[in-house]
Amino acid sequence: MRNAECGMRNGTPSLLLLLTWFLVFSTAGCATWPQRWGSQPCAIAIKPNPSKPSIGWHYVSTALLTPLEHAFNLGRLGRRLIGLPARAVNLRDGQVADSAFFTNRDLNRLSPAHVRWGPTPSGEMPRPPFTITKPKTEGRTPGCFVKDSRGVGYLFKFDPIESPELLSGAEVVTSKLLYALGYHVPSYEIASVRPEDFKQDDLKDILAPRLRKGKVRVSASRLLEGDIVGPARFRRFRDCAEVRALKIVSAWVNNIDTKDHNTLMVWDGTKTTAYVIDFGTSLGADAGLAGPKSPCAGWTNVVDLSVLSSELLTLGIYRPPCDRQAQAFSPAVGLFSFHVDPRRWKPYMPNPAFEEMNDDDARWIVRRMSRLSRAQLGAAVSAGQYSNPSDAARIIEVLEARRKTIMERYKIAPAPSAVTTPSGEPLPTAIPRGVR
Repeated sequence: MRNAECGMRNGTPSLLLLLTWFLVFSTAGCATWPQRWGSQPCAIAIKPNPSKPSIGWHYVSTALLTPLEHAFNLGRLGRRLIGLPARAVNLRDGQVADSAFFTNRDLNRLSPAHVRWGPTPSGEMPRPPFTITKPKTEGRTPGCFVKDSRGVGYLFKFDPIESPELLSGAEVVTSKLLYALGYHVPSYEIASVRPEDFKQDDLKDILAPRLRKGKVRVSASRLLEGDIVGPARFRRFRDCAEVRALKIVSAWVNNIDTKDHNTLMVWDGTKTTAYVIDFGTSLGADAGLAGPKSPCAGWTNVVDLSVLSSELLTLGIYRPPCDRQAQAFSPAVGLFSFHVDPRRWKPYMPNPAFEEMNDDDARWIVRRMSRLSRAQLGAAVSAGQYSNPSDAARIIEVLEARRKTIMERYKIAPAPSAVTTPSGEPLPTAIPRGVR
């Protein structure tokens, strides 16, 4: 057999063949950003017009089509195989500039009070009476859209009857952590409402079984101001470092529902801001199950082609690496495990941006995570207003353990923080004026 006919001589690849493959894989599958959205990568200077497919089609697309596209994108696959993955378009010298999804908040200047309140204006809370404007129709968590006495719009979500603090606490705490790291999130707060606070009787069947001392605990998210554009498509942002790195943050808080529909783009007349929303499936909660997470949450996709193929090839002997021994800590905390593997972590559905994340993207966000002080973590958890102090302590403990594991995976040393709260000193409850 003449090896030269196959581009080989004496079993060694010809220089021409190697050069050809190198050129193909180093130029194909490169990171891109649509110039029509603006000259600065990952910042949107126009009002885009995205489509909003149904959640059903989104599940089909991400569960089946996205993994196939990822596997057969020869340009990007080839770059990964030769150690030259497509680099993010906006990661320069280990830093990411302000973008549609992200702003560079100085963690050393974020007091615990600032973390506690995050984007909530001056600690404002919804004020009764409330007028119901429409019911919440997406997802399994019951809720409604309301306007308070000032005309400010909110989305109220109610906890499962058996777990009266589970989803609301997870949603509020996670929003504060993402805010501190620099992501754009709406204002989420815990509010206590009474049946008589509503001008209509539409909610009596929902409120009655949830009443505790005449009040019902809700997650109150303030509606965003501006021209609502629609959801961001993760595929469109897959070459933005902060969106790729959202995988690491999601793994940290185990936010497994990171689909397109849990983002929202808003046009303010000069630029479009992309918000990450809906955190009821983070920490130990699973809004899809209306209760605690399953032991496989974060370890497998709902429809996981790699797991299915492994089970078929091994005739059912293979089992995914779920945390099968983990159990719910309490009704308020749910199942928030100490164990995490950031490289193997998976959301409900494959995420095109997460699939493109490389170690440079990961290390950038892990360095930011490492700078969060214990006081800042405690302030974020305090926003969840857990009635049992042991529940709040457990969440902080798990967050610390998962963060430590992630930092060790990416060889990031702990960073001393300039923001500290002396031991035993109560966390501030208000944001100093001008800090925002």
